[in-house]
Amino acid sequence: MSRLRWLPVAFVGALIALGAITLSFSTFMIYDDEGYVLFSLKTFAEGGGLYSRVYSQYGPFFFLFNQALHFVGLQFTNTDGRIVALVCWLGAIGLCGAMVWRFTRSPVATCFVMGGVWLHLWEMISEPSHPGGLIVLVTALAAWLGARWSGQSRKLAAAVGLAAAALLLTKINVGVFLFAAAGAWWLLYLDDARFPLRLRTAIAAVALAVMPLALMRPLLDQGWAATFALTAGVGGMTTVLAAARGASTTTRWRDLGWLALTASAVVAITFLAIWRQGTSWSDLLEGVVLGPLRHPLVYTAPFHWHDGSAAVGVISLLLAGWVAFGPASHRFAIIATGRLVTASFYLTSWLIGVPASTDNYTLSYCLSAGWFFVQPLGGDADTQPIRAWLGLIFVTQALHAFPVAGSQISWGTFLLLPLIVIGVHDLVRLHAGGAQRAVRALRFIAAGTLFLATSARCAQFAWLGYTRVRDSDSLHLPGADSLRLPESFTTGLRVLARNASAHADMLFSFPGLLSFHLWTNVPPPTAANATHWFNLLAPAQQEEIRARLAADPRACVIMQRNLYDFLVRTNVPMSSPLALWLQDNFEPAFTMETYEFWVRKGRHIAVLDTAAIFESAVAGQPHYRISLTLAASNLKAISAIELGRFDRDRSTLIKTWTNADAQLVLTPINSAGAEAGAQRRVTFPFDAAGLVRIDLLIDQLPPKSPPSRCVLYLRDASGARVAELRFIR
Repeated sequence: MSRLRWLPVAFVGALIALGAITLSFSTFMIYDDEGYVLFSLKTFAEGGGLYSRVYSQYGPFFFLFNQALHFVGLQFTNTDGRIVALVCWLGAIGLCGAMVWRFTRSPVATCFVMGGVWLHLWEMISEPSHPGGLIVLVTALAAWLGARWSGQSRKLAAAVGLAAAALLLTKINVGVFLFAAAGAWWLLYLDDARFPLRLRTAIAAVALAVMPLALMRPLLDQGWAATFALTAGVGGMTTVLAAARGASTTTRWRDLGWLALTASAVVAITFLAIWRQGTSWSDLLEGVVLGPLRHPLVYTAPFHWHDGSAAVGVISLLLAGWVAFGPASHRFAIIATGRLVTASFYLTSWLIGVPASTDNYTLSYCLSAGWFFVQPLGGDADTQPIRAWLGLIFVTQALHAFPVAGSQISWGTFLLLPLIVIGVHDLVRLHAGGAQRAVRALRFIAAGTLFLATSARCAQFAWLGYTRVRDSDSLHLPGADSLRLPESFTTGLRVLARNASAHADMLFSFPGLLSFHLWTNVPPPTAANATHWFNLLAPAQQEEIRARLAADPRACVIMQRNLYDFLVRTNVPMSSPLALWLQDNFEPAFTMETYEFWVRKGRHIAVLDTAAIFESAVAGQPHYRISLTLAASNLKAISAIELGRFDRDRSTLIKTWTNADAQLVLTPINSAGAEAGAQRRVTFPFDAAGLVRIDLLIDQLPPKSPPSRCVLYLRDASGARVAELRFIR
């Protein structure tokens, strides 16, 4: 490939890198799975005891992987967690691009699959530090190795053993899915004349059709799960039938020994390393196998199937049966039409989000239609093994969206992109590749249009990330300085963290918001922590938390009210004994944005870095008193107090108070907020130290300045902001 042909790939790659970095560092989700994972990793690295002391839904390999990174410098912070997630995300994109380049040699096809996978995995910005990043990278690596070693069964077997075992010990279901896909492919390509292909095809088809039913058996009485099982079963069966049509004899029984050897080595080393760090064998069994088996009964997030999903599945099954067992006269037309229609609708959803977002569209309509890209057309034998490999991994990994259909949808379906691109490229190469001038011109126009569309879509999201970083505020909390978020959010989080550091010897949250422990270094009651602790932690674990909280009068709780209300509306069970005890024994000391800071009932605290507005009814007195509460080691030469209003992601200055239009009263206070010394009038510039209340007396407030959307800043003589305060209610 000449250097000029690399230019489009380099250009799109630069847009992807810019967008991925800026969007990753300008996103923070209030449900804080990120903090849960980071704090679990940190707690394990400091004291071991995975599953026995440290609660986790995830497998031991994920913890050892991050522990190894910690040994070479990784810190369990929001910043480093995002760096690891970016490496995984960009690595998966690069592997998919390399795979498509290997079989198409087309810069445009490579650019499209890179941009497509990037945006298909858009949810990665919401889940930094989550095992999903590692899962995506290992899945993409397994796909790429299949492309590279499809004709070298020993190497592929060894690689699959390593990759599938790593996934198995990260999330057991995902590892099982990769073993199932590889097993089906291996069976279809087996070099054994004693074992007829028809029989092998039947075994693999039945296995992949039954696997979704077995997985979803506890919830098959629910419509969404039944539809999922039907659609995934159709996808598995039809993909096996398509893969069998072009299967060659390249795999051997004896090479499976290498798969067993490498997989066993990963399992043995992982289990031994975890056992040496304080986890019993029974706890390993519970954490790796038994706990995940119970998960569908503990917490689910249903997938909302789009209209016509079941109908598409039935039609797809009928067409696959016609192609497999009917006359050959219409076979090519069915396959070609299926590829073009599926690819066109996917491209439409990718470009403009219609009829559905790409990951939802993929699960709703493409899971049962992926076989169109696996079925051979004739003349495409060189790409048949990789299309079969990709198709089988795709239809099995899509099951990752059960029982929680969140980011798992995109993680489980992104391999559809290289499958579509290779399949469509084969169709164009073989049947629209004439030398006529009109054909060449049409192909050139189509390629140019696709490249421009890909570049525009990637540029759109890169620009979004750039503007979010440019117009936002640094979080300025330990390990999170690099995060750039809306200023109304960052100031609120800083107030919460400031008060937790000052007033809590022990911190808990409802639901679990574990990033606050990273930002404040205030410990939780125990090492058993989770976001949905109310239904994930065992009763004994919750009782231990309750006892620790009850014994500490300075224990505090941070409640995310919007998230709590959302879980209640969606019928997530939240009335565990610990949850009820918290609501009976704690009360809000203040509210900040959608967060509440709870203290023990009857306890009073000085709510630091906050302000409140009071009106005066006394004639001759200033009409308003803005009371500022803060703790400062040494505030020098405070020359002005500013009022800012949040407009979009940053605040806009709307008022500056000086001696000309404000009076000031300074009062020392104690940690409970009570006066601890005599009041004194001061003027700008003034000094302050320790716990103080500053009363700003004014005659009027600026118009259009609702307290909930405003922030106060103190400036020193040089004009620097030395303190910030948010209004509370």
